[in-house]
Amino acid sequence: MQNLKELLRTLLENEIDFVLIGGFAAVVHGATLVTQDLDICSVITEDQVSKLRKALKDLHPRHRMNPNAKHSFLEYPKVIKGTNNIYLETDLGILDILSQTEPAGSFNEIKSRSLEVSLYGYQCKVISIEDLIQIKKAMKRPKDLQAVKELQIVQQKLKNLKF
Repeated sequence: MQNLKELLRTLLENEIDFVLIGGFAAVVHGATLVTQDLDICSVITEDQVSKLRKALKDLHPRHRMNPNAKHSFLEYPKVIKGTNNIYLETDLGILDILSQTEPAGSFNEIKSRSLEVSLYGYQCKVISIEDLIQIKKAMKRPKDLQAVKELQIVQQKLKNLKF
């Protein structure tokens, strides 16, 4: 059962340090996209992975990139050092954890430009619309280029609202 709202709420409830990026972030900014996963940007350290494992333990998180070996995230990787991205499937849906995303940069860079919004009763950091447009343009997939068009319209409306 896919329930990205509940997956996001789980991360927020467990005080995971992340910035919401990707399609879900585009929707938060006002795009009309349909997204099939939850993308976040976060540091990938022993402490952060430990918090993620605790938060996700009841959701049976499994690595999804190797269809022949869906290792449990609760046990693998044993050594976190050198891990840049984690791609999971959980009982609530797909969760992609990226430590950086070009051309916007590292987690700390993206976080410094993020905005905080209230989602499901929690404060959530969301990638800036400028960074999101840059990333979507760089991906060049048709669905991302459509998102760019919508986000640019939202961005222009926001600029027109400013005094």
